[in-house]
Amino acid sequence: MPGVHYKKRFLKGLLIALRILISYRIAAVAGTFSSPDRHNARLKKLHRKNAVLIRERALEMKGLMIKVGQFLSSRKDFLPDEYTEELSELQDQVPPHDFGEIRQRIIDELGAAPEEIYAGFDRDPIASASLGQVHRAVLKDGRKAAVKVQYPGIENIIETDIRMFAFLITLMRGRMGWINLRLLHEEFSRIVRAELDYLQEGRNAERFRKNFASDERVIIPRVYWEFTREKVLTLEFVEGTKITECATIKASGLDCAMLVSLLAEAYSKMIFVHGFFHCDPHPGNIFAMEGPRIAFVDFGMVQAIPDSTRRHLRRYARAIVEDDASGIVEALEKLGVLIKDADYGAIVDVTQDLIDKYRYMTPEEMKALTIDTIGEEIDNLLGIINNFQVPNYFILLFRTMGMLNGMAYRLDTEVNIVEIAKPYVKEFFRGTQEESLRQLFATVRKKLTELVDLPSQTHAFLKKANRGDLSFKLAKTDMKGVVHRLTSLSDVLLLVILTVNTSTAALFFAFMGNQRLSVISAGSAVLLSLLSVFRLLKR
Repeated sequence: MPGVHYKKRFLKGLLIALRILISYRIAAVAGTFSSPDRHNARLKKLHRKNAVLIRERALEMKGLMIKVGQFLSSRKDFLPDEYTEELSELQDQVPPHDFGEIRQRIIDELGAAPEEIYAGFDRDPIASASLGQVHRAVLKDGRKAAVKVQYPGIENIIETDIRMFAFLITLMRGRMGWINLRLLHEEFSRIVRAELDYLQEGRNAERFRKNFASDERVIIPRVYWEFTREKVLTLEFVEGTKITECATIKASGLDCAMLVSLLAEAYSKMIFVHGFFHCDPHPGNIFAMEGPRIAFVDFGMVQAIPDSTRRHLRRYARAIVEDDASGIVEALEKLGVLIKDADYGAIVDVTQDLIDKYRYMTPEEMKALTIDTIGEEIDNLLGIINNFQVPNYFILLFRTMGMLNGMAYRLDTEVNIVEIAKPYVKEFFRGTQEESLRQLFATVRKKLTELVDLPSQTHAFLKKANRGDLSFKLAKTDMKGVVHRLTSLSDVLLLVILTVNTSTAALFFAFMGNQRLSVISAGSAVLLSLLSVFRLLKR
């Protein structure tokens, strides 16, 4: 944008982040010297103060600051109310850009002024966002349109913000708990850069429109390609109510619970059926309509789930059903969840422990489990093993699910979106009939190959044995098992030796006429022999 000093912007954004982090550090130290009630009251004030700071600076700076604020405003499920209340203003209160620069952008992209291209064009935008703003227009054939125009110079602002967040992550040593912030930053930067191409956004919209062509409850606006370029996108105009305006929705006779169900069903289809989902479900991008129906707008942030990933996820699910710890770990490796040079033996052992722990749990016990309990279990495992990472293609999925959860919580706290998604999840993990047949044929072919190779492998084994050329290679984890078994056997051997010695002592004392010591020695021999048998059977 004209007039932007990028070095100052970089430092300004960095100082805002550091100011917030330091304020919470100070509050944590001060909390040790005050009562819990007083500390909580101070924290609430600090939450509000920092939320206001983020909102004001985001509105002033725009760029990625707006996107970060919009994401945080949707996380009502875990963020303090002070944050979600203040940052929710970023959904529809972003100040508009100077119309003169917007008009020049349209001229540069479409070759003519908006008043020449369209039969009508509103100077005041109906929505302003982080990368551009939307104007209502009328095509010369009378069709209503929404014209999305990218801010001039926004590319440089985005690159400045990306570098600023990268520097901040470096100060935080790249991690927050088990979350790899560098990986998160890398994926988020890729997605934001892709959002700058409105031609690709138009193609995304058409793909969604095709996927939901048979579902009249989900509205995807059509693209008017003759008025679309890389920095200007013209879509069919969609009228509706922002999906979080529950009071307005109820006044119009619509049911918020039904809208949550429809929203969850639409996303279940995107993720588990189409393999292509909308990644930016903040309230400004989803509208409620009569029917009930929902309309999606803004298709810049999307994610495709590759077929290979879908196959590995199904393989992971089958391994869980079959209690196959090795299969689970192998699927996780294929999905990219395990870091390079991970200790696979240790992971298999821990996975087997988890299977044994939860396999026989009753439905009542399973129902009693809470998200916090499961989260603590996962945190403990990650803390012990430290071999996991979040793959790039899962980052936006986690973000989307988190935003959906926060939106559903705001609309209706009683609707369980997991229950709505369950049939789609089951169908996804069941896989297609063709894929099941391929899996069956692959298994049969593998077994037949092993059977055919068995005689030659047996011959080679015996040949090496006769020459004395056999050698064995043990992994570190295998070596631990061998050492453990040898230690156990040595313990048993020691018990046997003690049993023999005490038996000999019993005979010796009996021969010497010392009945008391003879009985004690004989009893000790019996106890030691029983203990040695027990240890041997146990091992």
